[in-house]
Formats: sequence, structure tokens, C-alpha cells
Amino acid sequence: MSHHSCRDHSRMLSSYLDGELEAGKLIEIDEHVGSCEKCREETQLLRAMRGSLKRVVRSSAPAGLRERIGVAMTAEQKREDARSESEDAALGGSVPVVSVASWRTMVPLATAAALALFWGAATRGPQAGSYEARAGFGDDLLAQFVADHASPLPPEARDADAVRGLERYVGVPVRPASFERVGAHLVGARVVPMQAQRAAMLQYVVGTGEHAPRVSVLVYDAQKIQIGDANLAPRAVGTAEVRVGSERGYAVAAAQRAGVGYLVASDLDPDRNAQLAAAVYDDR
Repeated sequence: MSHHSCRDHSRMLSSYLDGELEAGKLIEIDEHVGSCEKCREETQLLRAMRGSLKRVVRSSAPAGLRERIGVAMTAEQKREDARSESEDAALGGSVPVVSVASWRTMVPLATAAALALFWGAATRGPQAGSYEARAGFGDDLLAQFVADHASPLPPEARDADAVRGLERYVGVPVRPASFERVGAHLVGARVVPMQAQRAAMLQYVVGTGEHAPRVSVLVYDAQKIQIGDANLAPRAVGTAEVRVGSERGYAVAAAQRAGVGYLVASDLDPDRNAQLAAAVYDDR
């Protein structure tokens, strides 16, 4: 893999994560990330960084701070691009070395920005209408999960055996058949970063056809990842109890069994979605 090719793909990772690429380019980047360890690591770090910074950046900040942060990050990117071009000229394009200095520099810079914003919000106290004034970071994870359901990335594992194999990455059993027994059909799954941990995001459809309702299930270690339940209310489904609510117009339900957490978001009605979440209690 050439230095130029990898760098060109790396520059499109932000658009790739934002879902802004056309279908052909999306598939191209997805295949590249799957085969390039450097770009895969960069993608994971970018996704994790975005999730942790999203709400912090929304909080009120001292006048001009966010603008200065943006200018600093843009300037750093330009400096890294210039250094990378100099390396190209010096190497004559003959050495297949992938430069990752840019994103390794940008991550600490963005983290510093987050700390500055968070500290500013903390010293001022909760602001009326701010997300932190209404809910904790666990609820932010719920919002991020629903956003991922609304615009899902292609699955990395597509058959049941491969999905079960994700256990070694997330640290808890991943049982796709739990939801297939109640009428959901597995599409695939992928690993997603959450709270410096990893979770498995399973994708299903209910029924057939182009517009079949979609279901996303987050499977995670409930001892390490805390999902906020400020917007979820308890509901009995048979002998099981799940917590249900809605986010961005999608039905959401949460369940927990034997230390494994399950979060379900779907295009279904709230009752049907709650039944899917309750299926984990019937798993054997």
C-alpha cells in the first residue's frame, strides 16, 4: 500500500465517519480501513474522541475559545500536511511508509480543547438548558447510540459465528440468536468504542423488504459501561422488567442480565421494542 494512497484515504476519514461520502466511496474507505491497521486505529480513535467530546463542546465556553481551538487545529493540520509533503519529496515516493503524525497530534490537541471547555463549564456551574444540566454522560452515550442507529456504518461481522467472536473484544458474551428467536433477522455487527471501553453493536431487521424496520442492539459490560437512564422508565414485559423510553423519535429499551447490558433502539413501536429487549431474559 503506497504512502500516497493511504494518506488520501486518511484525509477522508472524517467524512467517512460523518456519513458524507457517496456509496461507492464509502465502500472504498470501509474496505481500506478493514485492511489498513494504521487507518483502522485512526478511525477508532477519531470515533472515540468524537463521542467523548460531543457534549462537552456543546457546553457554553468563554467567548472565542472554540474559535481559537478550531484555528489551532486547522493550523496544526496544515503543518502536518506540509511535513508530509516534504517527506514525499525526500523519499521520492519509493518507501511505503504511512505517516500518522497528524492524527496523533490532533487527538491530544482536541483532548486539551475538551478539558478547557469542561473546566469552563464546571467553574460556572450548570447552565440552563445545557445537556449536562439535565443528564449525565451515560445519557450522552444513549444519544450517541441512537445516532449510530439512525445512520449505521456497515457491519464488520456478518454471520452468527463471527458476531459471537466479538466477545474477545468486548469482554462479555455476544449472543445474536437471542433476538432472532423473537422475529429479528441478523444483518451483522461491529465493535464500537464507548467510555474508553468496547461494545458490540448488532444490526437486525424485522420482516422483509427494502423498508423493513431496523433494530440495533448494543451489547456491553455493564460493570464498565454505564448507560444513563434519566429518560428511561421501568416496564414489565411478562415476568421481565426492562426500561423503556424514546430518543430522537426512536423507541429505546434497556435490559441487563448476568453483568451484560443490552440497549435496543429500533424503528418499531415502543411495545414491540420492549419485547425485543426482554428476549435477553429468555436466553439459554
